[in-house]
Amino acid sequence: MSKLTDRVYASSPLWVQKVGINAFGWYWARRRLGGDFQRFSQAYEDRESWDQDRFRGYLQEQLRAQVQRAYQEVPMYRESFRNHSVSEDLLEKFTLEDLNKLPLLEKSKVRANSAALLTETAAKNPPKYFNTSGTTGTPLRIYWDFSVHQHNIAVRAARSFRWAGVKYQEPRAVLAGRIVVPPSHHRPPFWRYNMWEKQLYLSTYHILRENLPDYVAAINRFKPVTMTGFASANYFLAKLIGESKLEVHSPRAIITTSERLAPEMREVLERVYHSRAFQEYGGVENCTLASECEKGRMHVHSDFGLLEILRPDGTQAAPGEVGEMVLTGFANVNQIFIRYRVGDLAAWSKDPCPCGRTLFPVLAELSGRQEDIIILPDGREMTRFDFLFKDLDGVREGQFVQEALNHFVINLVPTSQYTTADADEIRERMRVRYGVDSSSQVEIRTLERIPLEKNGKFRPVVSRLKRNASRQSTY
Repeated sequence: MSKLTDRVYASSPLWVQKVGINAFGWYWARRRLGGDFQRFSQAYEDRESWDQDRFRGYLQEQLRAQVQRAYQEVPMYRESFRNHSVSEDLLEKFTLEDLNKLPLLEKSKVRANSAALLTETAAKNPPKYFNTSGTTGTPLRIYWDFSVHQHNIAVRAARSFRWAGVKYQEPRAVLAGRIVVPPSHHRPPFWRYNMWEKQLYLSTYHILRENLPDYVAAINRFKPVTMTGFASANYFLAKLIGESKLEVHSPRAIITTSERLAPEMREVLERVYHSRAFQEYGGVENCTLASECEKGRMHVHSDFGLLEILRPDGTQAAPGEVGEMVLTGFANVNQIFIRYRVGDLAAWSKDPCPCGRTLFPVLAELSGRQEDIIILPDGREMTRFDFLFKDLDGVREGQFVQEALNHFVINLVPTSQYTTADADEIRERMRVRYGVDSSSQVEIRTLERIPLEKNGKFRPVVSRLKRNASRQSTY
């Protein structure tokens, strides 16, 4: 939704919001599940049964086509390849072993000019784009056409959902970032229903003990086959349901996204819902996807995009050795990502998975997307604050820090376009979305750079509050 549409939606009566949700749902169902979705999904299923040689040949074919497309149609890549002595002869016979001969794509370069990755044809009429702060509070603009979106959902349907024993088209409940209930609304219902995808969209911004009856009643009424969305939001809701000893419908599977599913989160989700929890790792850049199988191991779907794990010197990390994730996507042929330094860390497994899916390499460790839990003044717990910086051209990087229950610090690395209007907009977003008003202290600090952790990354969300083992604050 646009900012204007968001404002109109927020100020509309409930019946208008319900109509709006279903109109929006129709558009997204068409965008996600129309066109080539079925063909893509069936192809992902079919490739699971291929032998190693055929699968490897497919990967090499996809890589060669994407690399040649980048050279021929994207001036930035053409210049970069030439500067690194990558010849046209090499590109003509490019193999998987040649990937390390190509330069790395820095996230800062994408952030500065995302449109530079567009092909010359796409640049004339750019597809719809999404702004995201990613895992580091760094704004990015990612372009998706219908085909990319259908690829994204198809691989998730064929792998993540099917491996969990459910179907994407079956009823599902979602706890994610979209505001379906304005945060300023304090009366139920705290959910909206999209009939086109049989999707119960639960508000991430109203998870409080006093609101639990409405959440549980909605889940019990619509009986979703799958619970999905942010790991933290699903965990916060399940934890309150468990503590309140309420009876709640058991979905067949829980599939969490966007954040690492910590062991304590998994335990609570599975105990409260009496259902198996599965973790999924992906990104808005559409360069990689990893899904958890029934044996509890994370498999990378290389036919969606290649993943390299590199040491600081650029060589391939050994199994069990934590390194930097570098991605090359296949699904997006309009905005091309080749050897993209996404900023997360991981390690390959030393052992094969007993599930037998040998085509899909296994991750032993996934170190990205770990954020502290913030306690808002009204008691809500949250981890995602990237919305604060979304669409702000004046912000290069952002970090959210909680110093005390009513004291928040926003660290910003500004661009040349930064003005006090950006700070005012961030404070307004804190008030509207998170309920942080004048009774709380919100400091906005501009820095040349945000301090890094030992792993070379900065944490986008930091809490200074002391918490005990039960995750109750000791402020």
